[in-house]
Amino acid sequence: MQQSLDFSRSVRILQKGLEAEAYPCIAYAIGCGDVLLDSGYMGNRQVYPTPLPLERDTLFDLASLSKLVSTTMVALRMIERGELELSDTLSRYFEIPADAPAGRGDVTVRHLMHHNSGLTPHLPLWTQTDDPAQAVDMILRSKPWCEPGEQVHYSCMGYILLQKILEKVGEAPLDELARREVFEPLGMYATCYNPTTKNVVTTEFSTLHGEYLCGRVHDENASFMGGVSGNASVFSTLDDMILFARMIASGGKCDSGLYLSPRTFEKAIYNATPGKNENRGLGFQLTPAFSTLTGSLFSEGSYGHTGFTGTALYVDKDSRLWAMILTNAVHFGRNKTELFRTRRLFFNSLADTYFRAQ
Repeated sequence: MQQSLDFSRSVRILQKGLEAEAYPCIAYAIGCGDVLLDSGYMGNRQVYPTPLPLERDTLFDLASLSKLVSTTMVALRMIERGELELSDTLSRYFEIPADAPAGRGDVTVRHLMHHNSGLTPHLPLWTQTDDPAQAVDMILRSKPWCEPGEQVHYSCMGYILLQKILEKVGEAPLDELARREVFEPLGMYATCYNPTTKNVVTTEFSTLHGEYLCGRVHDENASFMGGVSGNASVFSTLDDMILFARMIASGGKCDSGLYLSPRTFEKAIYNATPGKNENRGLGFQLTPAFSTLTGSLFSEGSYGHTGFTGTALYVDKDSRLWAMILTNAVHFGRNKTELFRTRRLFFNSLADTYFRAQ
């Protein structure tokens, strides 16, 4: 293991992205297995309306990376303990409305975690009701995108249903389940839902709320759900996310021992959708041979997740090399073309630095 690698070329790529206004700030970390190789941060956590500097302990809105950090990990822990089964159906946990699509009750937890449930990817729940308690029935009644198992269609709606299943099994709201099942066991003590500190990155100007969002989750459905939602809404710091990255890059091991069993982790990153339009594990995005998410040099089957605010965490399956970026690119709007290019360049550059040294 090379612990003195020079990733300055990769860091310069991030600096150029900052100068090109791909994002107002960015925090990054690079490691291999449980070894941290490099980390840092740059830029302003807020530009509008008044510039504020990024600090190492600033909280980032993880957006859909929350699916991996919270909802997926809670589900995997419950599966390990025999409290939840992948073949459990929606009808086991919910009263399926009479006007729901045929077969909706037969959708399984496995379908939800593989994103091949056939559920619609997105519903603007906040525009259709003022009552978050109606969300489950609205999703259950929604028009199917395809047949269950037919194709992968990444669905925030599926993860909101998964949240509600976990809350029934765990007899507690998701934020409490995540605290006791993920954040505390991994030592991620700053990670939370609905942060109360002011040291949080500012995301997009919200026409819904009439202000730039700071401390309020960016995702509209997650905000509608009260800031505790299975599809988004976790806030975390660079150092907390390094702990999480080290765990998934070590196959479920953390400083205090086994967080997930080796067999559980093996199943979680197994490609369960070969030949479909996306490669998916249990909650994990898996890269094809050439990925647009992490550039071109990570191995096929590398695993991780991304978030709409610009966050990303990926582990190279073959070497356990990993990299993470946390940012608030949506502060400048939703056109993230420059962010995506910068991210691919960054992952390619760090992979080249690492593999040349082996």
